[in-house]
Amino acid sequence: MSQEDKNSKLVWFEQLQKPLLSYAHGILKDVEESKEIVQESFLRFFKESASISFPKAWLYTTTRNLSISRLRKKHRLMTTGKDDRQLDFFSDSGGKDQEHPREKMEKEEKIFRVKHAVSLLPQDIQDLLKMKFEQRMSYLEMAEKLGISVGNVGFKLHKVIYQLSIELKEENILE
Repeated sequence: MSQEDKNSKLVWFEQLQKPLLSYAHGILKDVEESKEIVQESFLRFFKESASISFPKAWLYTTTRNLSISRLRKKHRLMTTGKDDRQLDFFSDSGGKDQEHPREKMEKEEKIFRVKHAVSLLPQDIQDLLKMKFEQRMSYLEMAEKLGISVGNVGFKLHKVIYQLSIELKEENILE
């Protein structure tokens, strides 16, 4: 990288760091998260700057998108809690506060059997499922982490979930 490239990146950083922090804070309402988002935006900018035609617009768009993704992720955590039973999709208590002990035991057995079925899958597929259901990563985040296309992530997830659902229906775990 030439000195001129480094200087132009630093100029963008100096000019836009504070406005982007303010912009991210307006979305996130959290100083530390805003700093993280702006830092991530600039890291991506520094990596991709050669292909970016309008740096200011690109940085604002990236900061906005990352901020919105952070809000969505935070919202999912707040609404779902940090329950380690992400596969607990059997709950149909219909508003009951307490489950009957037998129903609770049956549900726990189903969860165990689902987890067991997942544990029999190849490790890369298990990792993909963990990224989706435990870490709540987007397809884009998974694709970047795995070095594959977003379409490939979607295809793999669809395929494994479809196959699992067939197997679990055959075992009367799912209806």
